Amino acid sequence: RLEAVRSGPWKLAVAPQSEGLGKPRVGTPAPGKPYQPRLYNLDSDIGETTDVAADHPEIVKRLQELAAGMFADLGAVKKGPGVRPAGRVARPKPLLLK
Repeated sequence: RLEAVRSGPWKLAVAPQSEGLGKPRVGTPAPGKPYQPRLYNLDSDIGETTDVAADHPEIVKRLQELAAGMFADLGAVKKGPGVRPAGRVARPKPLLLK
């Protein structure tokens, strides 16, 4: 599941993200309300504490377009056409350290 898109210092959270075990997902909208993507500048805010989406709508738009392409290729709810089968080795040979 795609939760975020990163380009350079910018990270656009396109889905609510977990803060960790037992903590609520950040950005979860109220029932019936659409999710609002959040934009972070990781160069100045590595802890992702300040949403700067309103200050940079052009970056939000560009990253949303990238995310839309990923959703189309990989799928959002169902598997998309770009999903590959899980890797499998016909006759695996273990590598042992000596």
